[in-house]
Amino acid sequence: MSSVRSLNWEHVESVVERCIDTERNHVWPFRSSFPVDVRFLILDRHKEVPLHRPDHLEVVVFESGELGYEVENNNYALAKNDIIIVGNHIHHRCLTLSSSRQLARTIVLSFLPETVHSGIPLSDDLQYLMPFNSTGHSVSNVVRADCGFSLEIRELIDKIRLQLPGATDRSRLTIRTYLKVILLILTNYCAENSWGRVTINRQKDLVARLLAAFEHVQRHYNEPILVEEVARMCATSTCRFMSLFKETTGQSFIGYLNRFRVAKAEGLLATTNRRISDIGLEVGFCNQSYFGVVFKRFTGQTPLEFRLLGTKAVSSNTLKLR
Repeated sequence: MSSVRSLNWEHVESVVERCIDTERNHVWPFRSSFPVDVRFLILDRHKEVPLHRPDHLEVVVFESGELGYEVENNNYALAKNDIIIVGNHIHHRCLTLSSSRQLARTIVLSFLPETVHSGIPLSDDLQYLMPFNSTGHSVSNVVRADCGFSLEIRELIDKIRLQLPGATDRSRLTIRTYLKVILLILTNYCAENSWGRVTINRQKDLVARLLAAFEHVQRHYNEPILVEEVARMCATSTCRFMSLFKETTGQSFIGYLNRFRVAKAEGLLATTNRRISDIGLEVGFCNQSYFGVVFKRFTGQTPLEFRLLGTKAVSSNTLKLR
């Protein structure tokens, strides 16, 4: 494991306070299009930060010192090796404790839900997100140091850090693998508690309720799809459907649909010589410009850049085989 001194420690103001918008949403400053980040934060706040809700998911390990933590209507005192599981549906904040004799430091693993399932979640993939859905108003999202796996999670986070920014397919696969191991550890911990089992059953029920939506996207992603129509297939109102979908998958229905289409486009760009405009239409984007914007948002590359880089990789591998 890397020593504490050799890590790039940042003051919390630059990562949290400055990134809270007017609606008190904390927008994480991901450094690349691959939405996974590891930061080492020094929590020496000089002013009180308001309760805020992240637009991402977090696993936070406390490295040293003591810290106050407020989530919804609950307050906790946190110490070394405690862990908090932060979902994107809860309001929280850390508070400096005047009694702490040592500077508080935390290691923060941040990611977007679609990182786990590459934007096309199956029911098994969604189980990894269960720890983030099971915390909130009535269930603590604090895992105490005596759980016995803080060090293991800390080491896995460090392995993810070494693979960032995830510039290659292999590094992204490695990051997802380590991330899923962390989430599996937390899922097993939750499942050992009665509230965790209740959440697992609820998650299964939600997936079953939304099955018609997943199946419709798989079969008709290349056609115009209206949220209202999909909501009716799931026997719910549009507003309720959007809420349930976000709770279950961690992303909006439109975000899910666009990511699904981009994944299909990636396959066609890599394996065919079809025109990029035709591929955009084939996967459901009626506007080529919008296709390019959405594709770059999810991949960090334009469709042309993706195709050219893929061709170069194939040529390089061919030369090596010779």
